[in-house]
Amino acid sequence: MSMNRRDLLTKATALAAAGVLTPTLFPAKAAQAGAPAKDTAAQLTTYNWGNPSEAKTYGEAFERFRKIYPNVTVQDNIAPISSWSDYADKLVTQIAGGNPPDIINIAVEGLRLAVDKKLLMPLDELIAADPEAKALVDKIPAKLKDALTVDGKLYEIPNGGQTMVIHYNTRIFKEAGVEPPKPDWTWDDFVAIAKKLTTGEGDKKIYGYGLPWFNFAIHPWYLTNGTYPVTADFKHSNLNDPKIREVAEFIHALVYEHGVSPDPIGLNVYDQFAAGRFAMVGAGRWPVTGWVANGFTDFDIVPWPRKASAETVFGCGGWGISPQSKNPELAFQAIKQLISLETVTALMEIGQQIPIYEEAARKESFLSAPKSAPVFFDALETAKPVAAPAFFNALDRILGRTFDQIITEELTAEEALAAAHEELEAEIQRG
Repeated sequence: MSMNRRDLLTKATALAAAGVLTPTLFPAKAAQAGAPAKDTAAQLTTYNWGNPSEAKTYGEAFERFRKIYPNVTVQDNIAPISSWSDYADKLVTQIAGGNPPDIINIAVEGLRLAVDKKLLMPLDELIAADPEAKALVDKIPAKLKDALTVDGKLYEIPNGGQTMVIHYNTRIFKEAGVEPPKPDWTWDDFVAIAKKLTTGEGDKKIYGYGLPWFNFAIHPWYLTNGTYPVTADFKHSNLNDPKIREVAEFIHALVYEHGVSPDPIGLNVYDQFAAGRFAMVGAGRWPVTGWVANGFTDFDIVPWPRKASAETVFGCGGWGISPQSKNPELAFQAIKQLISLETVTALMEIGQQIPIYEEAARKESFLSAPKSAPVFFDALETAKPVAAPAFFNALDRILGRTFDQIITEELTAEEALAAAHEELEAEIQRG
């Protein structure tokens, strides 16, 4: 199963699972309530990621912070995401070298492992002691905050998210005389529409649906079928649930029975969708800016088709503070600038993230494309976070291999998932 951008955000804690990161080497400083004096002198460092436009926006936020704290410098370490191991290695090296970052940007997939390994501190007291911060955090949708909460404590303040929806090519639908999907459409409706829109041969072949081949994109099928890959307490595998097998068999049938999707392995479905080779594709907001910039605007979005449930999946990232930070109160003041409406709006206008504030999601810069852009934000109402237990790295690896085995017909869905369930349970027991 291919790696997408979200996969690269989550493995900054990958080596922690092997015990590489040892928090006790660096005693944590307890955060004190209240903002530091404006003449405080210090240096803050980050462990961050982002493209050049995002890095520029972070830099502008830190400049606003430095207008308040002119004697504080911020070293924003943007780790290039050329590979996942590179991203993880840099964090490990920084901590092992006795220079832990103050501010950490990490996705929900890595949260429980990070908390388990004491790489993040709770932020609740800092928020409660700062009315300005509390007012901002109160505006963030509860589901985003809940996703970054462990045992009742908030470990990161959300900085953006993604909800999975179906993108459809309006031109292909119109030319085929097919009505756009309704918001309450079903799996059966989805298959029927995909069949109608699968036409042509060879270079003129158009498929009804392009299967994104990474685990985050499979999650909406789990959720709309009323299931989840792990148990509700995040402690065990749920891969032996018959509803998980239904999902795997449904996806297999899209390729082999219905013929509405090609073999997805190694396929860039988002480029092919923009080229008119697919009538529909599943995604969040992340491809939209690139499509529009390259002149592709014949698309709109609709909620994921439902079966047992209308839930889709969402993912999010957040700003956290290392327990080993020497200046957690200052780091928190910097995070306030990173979650300001100005910063959130600027990041939204770069185009990848769904903003954390509804007022930003109602701005014209967000609503300009596609026509139904509000669906991205509104989908949070019926969304559940991507399965992100402390054993996420094992879950992600096993699920990726399992679905490869199913789609290549190396194993049946029943065989592959039975083996995956046993393997994952064994990994969990080993800790």
